[in-house]
Amino acid sequence: MSLIQTITDHVRGTFGHPVRLQRILGERPELKAGVLAPENNIDMDRVPRWHQMATRPGLIGLAGGRTTGAELRGWRREGTQYRSFTESCPALAELTTKSTLNTWFCDLQDLHGFGNSKSDLKSLSSTDEMVEKNSREMIEDVSLAGLHANLAHRDICVTGERAGTDYFVMHQWDGRMYLANDGGSHHLAAAKYIAARIDAKVPLYARLHYYAVDRHAVGLLRSTYDTYLVKMDPNNAAPSNELFEAMQSGGVTWLSHELPAPYEGTRAVFLPRDNEVSMRASQLFREAGFVDLGQHLQEIADRPMPPLMLRQLGYQNGMASDEDEGVDESSPPRM
Repeated sequence: MSLIQTITDHVRGTFGHPVRLQRILGERPELKAGVLAPENNIDMDRVPRWHQMATRPGLIGLAGGRTTGAELRGWRREGTQYRSFTESCPALAELTTKSTLNTWFCDLQDLHGFGNSKSDLKSLSSTDEMVEKNSREMIEDVSLAGLHANLAHRDICVTGERAGTDYFVMHQWDGRMYLANDGGSHHLAAAKYIAARIDAKVPLYARLHYYAVDRHAVGLLRSTYDTYLVKMDPNNAAPSNELFEAMQSGGVTWLSHELPAPYEGTRAVFLPRDNEVSMRASQLFREAGFVDLGQHLQEIADRPMPPLMLRQLGYQNGMASDEDEGVDESSPPRM
């Protein structure tokens, strides 16, 4: 950039026109980050952890520094200086809700994936593929005896046969059910494989943790900030440094926050809606095609409860009604 251009950008930035930012957003497409689509694998860790958005201590800011939890760190012009500042973000702290059902039950075929396994879960599209590739000896006996042999494994503790700490997890934005397990993934996957082929029902029992994006929190977030996704390449700091310098040149008030896994190397840029210069910057981000995180979260919040959740809650509520009418409560629910 020429000296004359630099001076011109600085002068226009002084008057609230972030022209340098407009140039950088157009010239640095590598700053753009996309929304992750649901991955075709059985790895629970590859589901976006929006419920951990505000629970990550020691976050490193875009231009250095650390924040904790739902506290945002940002930059703004104060007189002739461009200074860092922090502010709390209640909407971020309340972004998701967690519901725990202590008596959740379902069928083995409802299980999609696992939180722990010796296999590389992110490289497998289904539990069937898992055992076909890595544990064929467990599915050689496709019979009721073979099914029971796999279910008898000591690490399987969601069939009611033995106690354990495993639990199920479902996310509103994903809709699939995972088992947060200590072990036994291959034997349970093999049991699922066999049960499907001999048409056998296998009831599972455990706690369920259900996470959902809170509509009210998203509304509060969007009324306070315009928020965009920005990619940070740890091996190439030049684009992010140029972005910071462009924000500084334009006198833009902004904050940032690291996104949860699996959005590695992606940050959310928060532009306060009550700041005129920030809103000019927001328009530039929008025109350059950056993803509006607030809009994405709103779309998630507006989604209905996953079909499996609705189906099982309806079934379990029906069972509860039967129990109220005198059904023996010691009897296991029939799937």
